[in-house]
Amino acid sequence: MDPRWCRAVRMPCPSHLLCLLLIRHRFMTLRGSALIIGVASLLWGGLGMGPEAQAQDRGAPRFGPAAPGDTVVAEASDAGRIWSLVAPPVDRLARRYGMEGDSAWAAHLRRSVLRLPGCTGALVSADGLALTTARCVRRHLDSQGDTAIVAERPADERAVPALHADRLVQTNDVTTAVRTARQDTAEAAAVSAVQGRLQEEAETGRHVEVSADGEGAYTAYTYRRYQDVRVALLPDRRISAFGGPDAALTYPRPAFDVALLRIYTPEGRPLAPDRFFEPSTQGARPGDAVFSAGPPAATRRAESAAQLTVRQDLVLPARRDRLETRAQALRARLDTAGAMPSLRPALRDAERALKQTRARLEALRNEYVRARLEQRDERLRRALRRAPALQRRFGGLLDSLDAIQNTKRTLGAAYRAFGAAEGGPHASSTYRRLLREEGQEAPARTASSHASGAPGGAADSLQSSSGPVEIALLAARLEALQRHLRPDSAAVDRLLGGQSPAERAASVVDQLASASGDGTHAFPTAGPAADVAAVVGTRARSFHEQWRGLTRAERRLTRRLADARQAVRSAPVLTHGTAPRLTDGRVRGYPYNGTTAPPFTTVFGLYERARAFGGETPWGLPERWQKAGGRMDRSTPLTLVASVDGAVSNNGAPLLNQSLELVGVAAGPNIQGVAGTYLFLPERMRTVGTDVRGLREALTAVYGADALVDELFGGRSSARSP
Repeated sequence: MDPRWCRAVRMPCPSHLLCLLLIRHRFMTLRGSALIIGVASLLWGGLGMGPEAQAQDRGAPRFGPAAPGDTVVAEASDAGRIWSLVAPPVDRLARRYGMEGDSAWAAHLRRSVLRLPGCTGALVSADGLALTTARCVRRHLDSQGDTAIVAERPADERAVPALHADRLVQTNDVTTAVRTARQDTAEAAAVSAVQGRLQEEAETGRHVEVSADGEGAYTAYTYRRYQDVRVALLPDRRISAFGGPDAALTYPRPAFDVALLRIYTPEGRPLAPDRFFEPSTQGARPGDAVFSAGPPAATRRAESAAQLTVRQDLVLPARRDRLETRAQALRARLDTAGAMPSLRPALRDAERALKQTRARLEALRNEYVRARLEQRDERLRRALRRAPALQRRFGGLLDSLDAIQNTKRTLGAAYRAFGAAEGGPHASSTYRRLLREEGQEAPARTASSHASGAPGGAADSLQSSSGPVEIALLAARLEALQRHLRPDSAAVDRLLGGQSPAERAASVVDQLASASGDGTHAFPTAGPAADVAAVVGTRARSFHEQWRGLTRAERRLTRRLADARQAVRSAPVLTHGTAPRLTDGRVRGYPYNGTTAPPFTTVFGLYERARAFGGETPWGLPERWQKAGGRMDRSTPLTLVASVDGAVSNNGAPLLNQSLELVGVAAGPNIQGVAGTYLFLPERMRTVGTDVRGLREALTAVYGADALVDELFGGRSSARSP
């Protein structure tokens, strides 16, 4: 059987047998259909398409063609597609898309994009309705419930006190002011001084940020913050995170990861914006130009190959090991009768972070990626040698960074033992407290930061993250310390007290929990916690001080390296800064698993995937979606992928056509796109988003939200009633 038949029905076909089964499926009974689907699922899984390996190449994800290192050439596109929203690359847009990205077009973008905590949003109606992802909203809700929120009228909208929205209301060129200030101080201090002065002059409720905009230009961005943000639509978690952590960062993945918010003014009225993105009624087609805008995610694209090699060999493996320990401990705890419900979202977060870390590690280990990174540095060296003025300014930067990396490598054993910075939600808060308490005087210990209610204390973790999880995290740290200190038998003896790392960790956690339980919160002056702190504290502080010094020097040099790449035009994009940026690309599939990922998934694929897995968690559909199955047009596009730069088209960013009509909302990268932290490879890196046509279909057939449909797609302000 010719596998081209599969392509004719828009289904990637990994084998002749699967195609044959699909053909026969058209003529079989319901029972036979179920059998065929089951067999097909097994075949799909066996070919690397199961729930743990969707849309990944066999083994590890591939980030480019298999090519010998000496034939790989770095390109200017490696730095990405990150453009200024104040001065968009109009010539480039005209050449690529035959359009005019003039000042009015750019102003529309700036005024319609919202900055939300940790993600992006977009105004989509004249009554202050905003679109983002469900993941962005749910993490700010007091309740961890998985059920949907559907507001049939404004009075039903749910307030989210922890959520706010910043809207860009003004931009001003402050290049002259920054240059004048730089005559007497460094660039960072000059920018800070200008920003501080402008903030003092700003109206109440406005926030000013000054950012470099390339070519030596500086812009002041003035935001207005809206504190009253309410939820109009939040889908069930089972549909917004369909497939669970295994399906995260993969494609094709049918999911409905959207949320609708309404922004209210301080007077309690819906925001009436002068600009917003009207949703497209037609959506996008394969090959269509797509644009996105918003605050960019932090990247490491300016860093040298040597810097990223240290991340590959030292930093990321340590992070991976810590996340694996946490995820395993959370799973084990959830299998017990005393597990707390709050542990489940903690496990989801840990598993997603682990998957992301593994993908980044695989990217840096990829031969093609390494060759591109090395070629990028060599390209810079050649360009500097051809320009004596630039050589005098930037020559020796890469060598200086190499020297820092060599020093870091000599500290590798200490890094693995002590941790560079045991921060973040996935590390051991008990270990952090041990480091903090050691060396303090007894009165200070008694009035510890935990006793004052500061977050991040050990007892907080014991209450919210569970003692067994803390024990596992601390045991892993003690085991690493044991390996590092082993030549010093006295130190090891005091560290462990004759116990195994797991036993010692349990003793420490129990001791601190007892102190918390009696209401004193005092750090013990004797016992296992005090002994561990005494052994670790001084050594850890010495290491951390040295590591932080290296990191500060490295950060300064990396900023100069970004300037150098910009100066030689090897990176004609904005690789650093927090100001809102623009990116462009096309709706386009990409090669994977010997076939091609389609540019769209459909509602049909969602229901088929649920049926193939028997509706079992995490592939089960919410009851509301099950009941709506017969009413939905299953040919409707549900998700899409575009070659826009994921550093800008991140969580909640709008996906727009040339007319700035909304065609989708970005949910995040595909698995290959995770490597966009280091360089941009448009061949396979994609942003995955929910299609606006899928949004309309779900609002109509699943949620019966007619008022929201009219407001979004009716071309008019909604008829609002209390």
